[in-house]
Amino acid sequence: EPEPGREPGQPAPEEDYARKCEEGLQLQEQRAQQEELLEHLAAEIQEELNERWMKRRREELELAAGPGLADTDCDTTELSGGEGELHLEHERVKTQLSTSLYIGLKLSTDLEAVKTDLDCTQRAWEDKERELQRLLETLGTLDVAEAPAEPLGAA
Repeated sequence: EPEPGREPGQPAPEEDYARKCEEGLQLQEQRAQQEELLEHLAAEIQEELNERWMKRRREELELAAGPGLADTDCDTTELSGGEGELHLEHERVKTQLSTSLYIGLKLSTDLEAVKTDLDCTQRAWEDKERELQRLLETLGTLDVAEAPAEPLGAA
């Protein structure tokens, strides 16, 4: 028999609350899976970008160093003559600075993305908390309304 004040076919507040909680958990699981996939794809893309950037930078160094230095490891400074050694050291420092700048910009971009995600998650959390609080208040109101009234003279 349906409770007074509730239309037939309408779920009880407890059932509605349980359903909303279950939906919330399912959405959290889906979001976690999607975030994991996005992180994996972002890492793959970043790795590919880093490899291409370093390859391009090595090619630039080889062109700048000349044909005789193309087979030399760019991290060493062992060349005949002080001028070639100085030039190679200069290019190595430039590469390191460029790499540091690139990494710094990437970290800054990642930090901004994390801040944005955190803000969105915080807002969603607050919305869910307000919804749960509203449902708890509704449930409390219904519990008080359904409690049997005690006779005035009973003690």
